[in-house]
Amino acid sequence: MSTTCPVNQEVKKFKKASLKKTQVQEKNPLPTTQVIDDEKQANEEKAQKEPINAEVEKFNPDLLKKTETKEKNPLPTKAVIDDEKIAIVEKAQKEPINAEVEKFNPDLLKKTETKEKNPLPTKAVIDDEKIAIVEKAQKEPINAEVGEFNPKTLKKTETKEKNPLPTKAVIDDEKQANEEKAMKEPINAELEQFKTQTLKKTETNEKNPLPTAKDIAEEKKAK
Repeated sequence: MSTTCPVNQEVKKFKKASLKKTQVQEKNPLPTTQVIDDEKQANEEKAQKEPINAEVEKFNPDLLKKTETKEKNPLPTKAVIDDEKIAIVEKAQKEPINAEVEKFNPDLLKKTETKEKNPLPTKAVIDDEKIAIVEKAQKEPINAEVGEFNPKTLKKTETKEKNPLPTKAVIDDEKQANEEKAMKEPINAELEQFKTQTLKKTETNEKNPLPTAKDIAEEKKAK
């Protein structure tokens, strides 16, 4: 190659310092193995679909018959899925317990007596509780007023007992009266139910008459 070539002359005179730094961008990179495999799969699927698509294009929709679709296997709702999840978790939790229960020997159990420490309340207890709640609700505003009450506003007074407590003698008399009343109640009930029409007429015979004046005088003489 001649050194007098104008291109060579320019190359010799070219200053590398005048070059600018650039970044090379690959505009048409070679495909990766994954891209090639995906392309092959797409071509195969396309080749399989072409005869089907050709049949679909030639198909006459007028040949179709009207039908009613019945959903035999509907998709589960969110609630059904949640219940299924809970059932699966419970089953997983119970499996080791069930295995232990199956292996358990009941002969190892000891005889015990059950004592009910927290029995259910009776109707009477529930009624008393209701009454207590009502009384508490009624007393709350009163208690609030009592808490705010200033005792300095009270005036001095003298207490007179108008309804004193009964003495033991009064209580005993009251008890006796109640007992007599309880004994008389069945008799009074019989008297109220008694029919006077059932009585028979009778004649009274005086077996122990009072002494006359003559008898008294003779008795005195005899003494």
